[in-house]
Amino acid sequence: AKGLKPSSVQRVHGLLCAAYSWGMKRGFVSSNPATLAECPTARTEPPHAPSMETVQAHLEILREEDPELALVVRVASTIALRRNEIAGLRWAHINLDAGLVSVTEGIIVTPGEGVSVTATKTGQHGHGVLSADEGLVSMLRDAFERLEKVAADVGADVSPDAYVFSSDPVHGKPINPDTLTKRLRRHMDRHPELASFTLKDLRAFVATQLHAEGADVTTAQAVLRHQSSQTTLKHYRAAQMDRVRGATIDLGRHISRSMPN
Repeated sequence: AKGLKPSSVQRVHGLLCAAYSWGMKRGFVSSNPATLAECPTARTEPPHAPSMETVQAHLEILREEDPELALVVRVASTIALRRNEIAGLRWAHINLDAGLVSVTEGIIVTPGEGVSVTATKTGQHGHGVLSADEGLVSMLRDAFERLEKVAADVGADVSPDAYVFSSDPVHGKPINPDTLTKRLRRHMDRHPELASFTLKDLRAFVATQLHAEGADVTTAQAVLRHQSSQTTLKHYRAAQMDRVRGATIDLGRHISRSMPN
């Protein structure tokens, strides 16, 4: 009824089943009605990666309309941070002089408890120190300078533990990851002339670009910080299929050009 994807409905169903099973073992309930519910079948969709031209076009617009969201997209499309890792990124994790970004934690939102700090999605496998290019470092410097100016206006100092992205004036609290998703969706809705993408799609974008540059699976796994190389291979297979589809289109166009009018 809420329009959730089948995979999301499956997770809700699994949670309800587990809760009722827990209650039955302790005598709190006499049956598990969740087992009677029909759960939709979820198809495994291959990773979807936007094109380089699409990402660049959105970044160009966002630099003018929403510099903070532009930085979010740049971080996701360059060093492949997950949504909760972007929300958990602190200035203490960034060495602007060396151009290094450390990934050690994320942010989750629990109903009834609010926002809290957690480990990365893949635990220790999710930790990493990634290099940022000169363009990303420049955007990060600009963001820090904007934060310092806002902090000075309210008579405060920027704490080393301040978050890079926050709804708080001095960034003392992390931003809600859902807020990042909603802001990006609103931006996409304002620009229907361009192909849209999600933050998750940008991780597939990074994998696709790494594949195009000839990076092996081990390297891509380290950048994407996947626990299993099989997950990385899914992204690489998707990238290969994009190239295959492109090759057949190019072949068809060549045939059309060769045919007499």
